[in-house]
Amino acid sequence: MATLVREPGSTIAEKLGAASGAWAVVWLAIHYLILQNAVADPALPAGDYVQALLAERMRWEWATALRVMAGIMIVWFMGSLGGRLRMAEGQPGRLASIGLGIGVIWGAVFLFSAMFNSVGIVLASQYQLPEAARLAGILADQIVLVLSPSLAFTLALAVSFVSLRFGGFPKWYAYATLALTVLLLALTIIDWYGPGTLGSTIMVLALAWLAVTSLLVIPAYRSS
Repeated sequence: MATLVREPGSTIAEKLGAASGAWAVVWLAIHYLILQNAVADPALPAGDYVQALLAERMRWEWATALRVMAGIMIVWFMGSLGGRLRMAEGQPGRLASIGLGIGVIWGAVFLFSAMFNSVGIVLASQYQLPEAARLAGILADQIVLVLSPSLAFTLALAVSFVSLRFGGFPKWYAYATLALTVLLLALTIIDWYGPGTLGSTIMVLALAWLAVTSLLVIPAYRSS
């Protein structure tokens, strides 16, 4: 009796894991829409910041929840992406392991950002510590902007190396990802030594790449 061989990535659970990267981008897009016209800015004096934060508390509570969901979805997706890279690369899968580790750290960055957000709200509302609340707001904002460019660059670089050398993704995607790594590196250097205004552009590029990658991981894997 012949044994039916299941293609990797063909089950509902595997497809949900593969789609979680795109869902992370959806949650973050909603998060940025919610905060688009927010007045609370850590650059304000501590008293003004806390007053604005408390006036917009529900907006920031929702943003915190969405950031948590996005971080968890990114970590979940990295299991699927790491598996795809390992199937393409084969053992010992060093690049796949690098990609998985970097991606998990990237997801953790959003979780820590959400934690700082929540701590800032509590410090402002329950402990009446405006300076501490403002510091938490600064950390919540900067941890994403400072770490995401380098993490996204390294993750994309590992994926481009695997896809160019071993496959696992369409050729157009492999070359586009390699081009993205060059662009991310250039923008990160310019942002680091320049006025520091390119953080949003880098985030949009990184998250758009994450969404495309997630959609390409959803179909079952077929070795070439």
